[in-house]
Amino acid sequence: MSQKKSRGGAAAREDADELSRSPLQAVLLADSFTLKFRPITLERPKVLLPLVNVPMIDYTLSWLETEGVEEVFVFCCAHAQQVKEHLEEAGWTGKPAAWEMAVMAVESHDAISAGDALRVMYGRGLVSF
Repeated sequence: MSQKKSRGGAAAREDADELSRSPLQAVLLADSFTLKFRPITLERPKVLLPLVNVPMIDYTLSWLETEGVEEVFVFCCAHAQQVKEHLEEAGWTGKPAAWEMAVMAVESHDAISAGDALRVMYGRGLVSF
């Protein structure tokens, strides 16, 4: 027995898909969990080291923004306060609601690897799959 599909069925499905769509998210690890850049990183995190007089994190966030990422979670361990202050001063956090990309700093001092960082993010219910 065959069933006829209505012409509006595809459009209705697309509308439902759009409503149920999760935002495009990114997790930015602001700690490399290595000692390779010591002693430079004893006082400042690697993501705040300048590249052509601009902190490296700004390049990454700008690229994510141009690629359509809607939410970025910046995971901070060591020097978390410096990273959070930079995000605020540079205008990445606290932007108007109409802005396309939301940036949120997530702080944890228990993570010792990238896997731990992702488990913390998942445990807090921040990332959606």
